[in-house]
Amino acid sequence: MRSVLSIQKRERADTPTATLTEGDVSCFSEYMEMWIHSARIEGLGVWLSRALRIQVNLASLDHLNLQLSACGFSLHRDPDDNFIFRVSYTGCFVQQQHGYHVLTLNLVKGINRFGGRPHSFMMKCPVVSVLPCREQIQCDPEFIQVTRQVPYDNWDNELHWSLSLSDQLLVALEDASLIQMNIDLSGPDITVQGRRVEVLSPVQVMEREGEFLALKLVSGQYAYSMEATCPKVTTSTSEETVLHIFKRHMGLTKRGNYDSEALTVSNVSVNQTDDFTVHETSEFVTLIIPTAQILQTKTCADSKQLLQPFYRVDVVLTFKETNHKMHWSMENTLPCTVRPAASPITSSPGPITTLNFKHENLTTEQPSLDRSAVPVGKPKTRAPFEEVTAEFSTTDSLHTQTVVHSFDLHVDEMSKSQNPPEQEYQQFNNTTSGNKDQQKHRRLKWIWEV
Repeated sequence: MRSVLSIQKRERADTPTATLTEGDVSCFSEYMEMWIHSARIEGLGVWLSRALRIQVNLASLDHLNLQLSACGFSLHRDPDDNFIFRVSYTGCFVQQQHGYHVLTLNLVKGINRFGGRPHSFMMKCPVVSVLPCREQIQCDPEFIQVTRQVPYDNWDNELHWSLSLSDQLLVALEDASLIQMNIDLSGPDITVQGRRVEVLSPVQVMEREGEFLALKLVSGQYAYSMEATCPKVTTSTSEETVLHIFKRHMGLTKRGNYDSEALTVSNVSVNQTDDFTVHETSEFVTLIIPTAQILQTKTCADSKQLLQPFYRVDVVLTFKETNHKMHWSMENTLPCTVRPAASPITSSPGPITTLNFKHENLTTEQPSLDRSAVPVGKPKTRAPFEEVTAEFSTTDSLHTQTVVHSFDLHVDEMSKSQNPPEQEYQQFNNTTSGNKDQQKHRRLKWIWEV
């Protein structure tokens, strides 16, 4: 028999009104939750202490949750000082029975020196067959577009969604234009699109700037993240491309979540390259990739005389706290630029292969949630093009001299039949005596055109 203890949740801008009764279980994509009245929380503490063989101090939930996280459990207070007990489907003592995740709790109420009256609760949720774990982001100088799979609840029921922007503005999908968004809900995916200046907000991650879309789909007790980050719009490319990936559970989560459950990266792979570095904070995973390894160009749609740089990055993230992978894709298009002038020098692979490529290896150390860096990658022999690009990214004068000598040698070989070696070498040195920054820029362009 269900207890008569119940509570009316306070209505907030980001939380629906719902009546919860002790023993009620809410099912989400990767975890289940049970509401526990404060009068019975001591019994949960006794159960946790016996089951996990730990000292339970309910007065310090932060320290307790560090202990519980090893078993996929967490405990949080709600706004009325009652408790929400969250259990991951991969947590300790959770079993699969007839298509359900099941955990049985034997709680005691009214603990005293004579003991207490035990009460059994069963947490039970259907196994989710398919978890929506894919996100595709497209950024250009004017717009952002995010595409994700349409989510269903644990019983495969279709949900009626609204849009929540920054947890403040709430509109129905058909009224998306009120928050300057467009929606396409056809087929298995949902796509949202908006103008950057109207829907994105500045964000700074480890002293790197980006623009963040704080958008969620909400329905009843559920929330579904459409959050995404675009790089800042720039008219020129730098030697390194910095991408910010927002950490989150990819399926249905609790709407108006009151806790900030940290996710910790355990593995990262990038489809386009093995040469990247990972940094991690409590909210973001930051990837730093040599731009030359991902940058491409296409003819500008507005003018055949212009080129438009762009890149695509496909990333697979694994977190220690979840059993599912996050498949994240970003395509970023930069403003159109003038086509680079053709170089009179023809490339030769000979001198290029003499340059050294620097590669950072992956370490499996547990990253800090604040500002620790985890170099990621695996040893891999690079093509000559990549080696030259990596070497050109440095500003060390010794390297610059090495490159100049390579080009001198190459020009000599090409010009033996046309000009005397002394004249050709003098001509090249005259070119290098000008502005060094412009000279390096010209050499970079020459490499790109090969």
